[in-house]
Amino acid sequence: MLSIAEIQQWNVSVPDYEATAWVLIGAAAVTAVCGLLRRRGAWAQWLPGVMFVTFAAVAVWLGAVIIWKVAILICAACALGVHLWRATPEDTAVVDAGTRKGLIGLLSALGVGGLLLFHDLGDYSGNSLLGWEATVIRYFGDEFLRGERVLHFALQRLLWDDGILSAGNTSLFYGAPTYALFCIAGFSPWTLRFAAVVATLLSIIVVYVSARRFFGAVVGGAAAVLLALNPAVLFYGRYGSSPAGTMLAVLLAVWATWLFLERNRSACWRAALCAVLLYVATPQYSTGRIVVLILLAFIPIAFVYQWRQLGWQRLLGLVLIAGAAAAVWHIEGSFHRQVYFLHARGEQFFELIKGPDYINALYGQQVVPPHLRTGAFTLADKLQLLGRALLITVPQYLTLVLPALTPPGRGAVISIDPPPLPLYYGPIGLFVVWGLLHSLRRWRSWPHAFLLVWVVVGTVPLLLTNRVDSHRAMLFVIPFSFWAAFGVWEATRIMTVARVPLCLQYVLALALMLAGVYGLVNLLYYPRPPQSPVSLALATELASVPGRAAVVADGWQREVGWADLQMLERTRRDPTRTSWLFDEGMVHQVQSRGSLAEVSIRQLRRAMAGATLLLLPADNFRPAAVALAAAGLRVTERGLPEFHVLRVDEGQQATGLASEQVAALPTPVIRPTPTLPPPVVLRSGPKRWVTEYQPLQVAYGFAPPREDRTWNNSPLRMGGIEYAHGIGMHAWSRATYAVPEDAKAFQAIVGLSDGVRECEQAAVTFEVRDDKDQLLYDSGLVDNSVPPQAVDVPLRHTKTITLVVTDAGNGIDCDHADWAQAAFMLGNEAATPRS
Repeated sequence: MLSIAEIQQWNVSVPDYEATAWVLIGAAAVTAVCGLLRRRGAWAQWLPGVMFVTFAAVAVWLGAVIIWKVAILICAACALGVHLWRATPEDTAVVDAGTRKGLIGLLSALGVGGLLLFHDLGDYSGNSLLGWEATVIRYFGDEFLRGERVLHFALQRLLWDDGILSAGNTSLFYGAPTYALFCIAGFSPWTLRFAAVVATLLSIIVVYVSARRFFGAVVGGAAAVLLALNPAVLFYGRYGSSPAGTMLAVLLAVWATWLFLERNRSACWRAALCAVLLYVATPQYSTGRIVVLILLAFIPIAFVYQWRQLGWQRLLGLVLIAGAAAAVWHIEGSFHRQVYFLHARGEQFFELIKGPDYINALYGQQVVPPHLRTGAFTLADKLQLLGRALLITVPQYLTLVLPALTPPGRGAVISIDPPPLPLYYGPIGLFVVWGLLHSLRRWRSWPHAFLLVWVVVGTVPLLLTNRVDSHRAMLFVIPFSFWAAFGVWEATRIMTVARVPLCLQYVLALALMLAGVYGLVNLLYYPRPPQSPVSLALATELASVPGRAAVVADGWQREVGWADLQMLERTRRDPTRTSWLFDEGMVHQVQSRGSLAEVSIRQLRRAMAGATLLLLPADNFRPAAVALAAAGLRVTERGLPEFHVLRVDEGQQATGLASEQVAALPTPVIRPTPTLPPPVVLRSGPKRWVTEYQPLQVAYGFAPPREDRTWNNSPLRMGGIEYAHGIGMHAWSRATYAVPEDAKAFQAIVGLSDGVRECEQAAVTFEVRDDKDQLLYDSGLVDNSVPPQAVDVPLRHTKTITLVVTDAGNGIDCDHADWAQAAFMLGNEAATPRS
């Protein structure tokens, strides 16, 4: 069986978007041949659609190459326009007799989706977790250590809270079943993630049922496959997160609302079901609450449109839903939870301007100009700030919703938060466009109208947050999947008109599905990394503690989260070996740079309650260790050569372990005092600065690259030297440039900005890649011990280069990376730079 590494090696030679383009071109060619041989007289019904797919596939095949691409896209648009002009839209939902196709699509979706979701589920991201997984483990652990019962925990999930992703433990469809699994089956990565997988598989079934009922079996099967192969759906389904449960809850609410709005279907049980499912969609991630509000507003609008079909039962159902909404609002108010409904931690623009002191930090850019008084914004000031905020969020939004053919760096989606995920597989964008126009032509049908309203209205609050990312836009995968399914239905109809044999249709559908899987493997999966020395050192030390243990950790959230699962499972199996993680307040208290006060030592000893205390990393707690040793506690430095842990206990009498059994490391590792490196010298010659050219494509996770400045608009300074030219990035980032015709090489000086030299978490890698995504240069790990270094890359037969900065696998804190003096070295004359 092929390994992930082998598939990804193929992807270097044949990118996934090229493979998908060839499948689409092949499907168009087969349809054209069948049409010419079997339905030549009906060419006007199938030829425009075939031409649209062909031109769009060629545009996909060209990738980032823009020469001729605009002309080809114009041809594709013209062909699609002719197709739509020739086609006659139905006034009602599309109904077809393709039941077998729909069932095959559903079974294929569940099979392939299940394989991708369950693959290496318990250990996929190495021996570390995603950031929010480590957070929810801590919340689950607190409830478990307090002895919270499963039923009471589940009932608490019916109350509203901030609805943030990192508090997925409070969601109904993810938090409640996960806590039950922890209590019954034990604490492990598998039980942490299993509820999200189940919610995702159920979502595939619900989207099939909804699409089949209202749009036909072919659309149902296609929607199920497209949802199962959606990169965002698979990502959030593979990890412990509330978006997976939120998607299921929202799909159920949409399905129940559509059932209630069906003409001549007015049974009161539908209204009751609609009211219940609308409510259970609210105790989830707050993005789902926006969809619930859109549904509640859409119901009376649809009733006004259908006023001729209104009867007393339908009106009674409307009253029932309104009464249920009022009752829920009152009940939540009695628990003082109403304020949380759309709060979402206050990261909306109109909340931020009430406390503007940190608005620049949250946006990551200078939104509030220095001349504005932050305490007295006028209406004109607020409008100016709104415009500046939209200049940040609108490009982020467009990056998410437009087709993306160049994926982020391998492994970026699990090492960066928020992950750089597309909302759909890029080449499928042609079906999304086709399906969107399909819905626009049928806007009088309220299911189509709702999908359009959902995206339009849902975009507004999204743009008014401080950041548009895949976390917050994830639910848009539902309307995008429906639209792509409508596009597939259109393609299926054209193949039917051209009399393409059914067996060939199945073969082409299978080839397209495999091409999608090919792209997903490249984006979401990679060979398992080695175990982190942090988690290995902590796990080893915990295993050697005979009794209770307490951990004080400064940073390393993912690695500590992995050990936290082990601590909780150890407690579940043997309550006499209870282990727990101290909160941030205790971390800051123990981490004092000076000697610990006597009162702090007493508080710490009370908190330890006779347990063995583990402090990590050792370098951050040495003053505290000296004070604790002076207070009579046994302090030992242990761990691995790469990562040290301070172990504190009350000695042999309390633990039963002699000092020889907890021997210290032979020699502590002392880092040398950093000194300024010598200046880096680049070879001379005719050159053009890279920043003189417009980038072809820019992608980033936290903040966009900046020309001739660092990412946060500071001077480019490395090794004590300030550079006038270059590119400042924050991991992760990618920028693609066209190579001038006479360019012979690319050169630069790369390294971390001087401003983060004292930051322990600062670590990046620099890469230069060619137009086939092949690696031309790899810096290896660049942390605060690595001086700036020269890059000199020959450019042979490459039309573009992509400058890549990754976070080196330890998160993005302090990852300020600079490409100073970045230039193309020329042979004769330079290409014309941008004006």
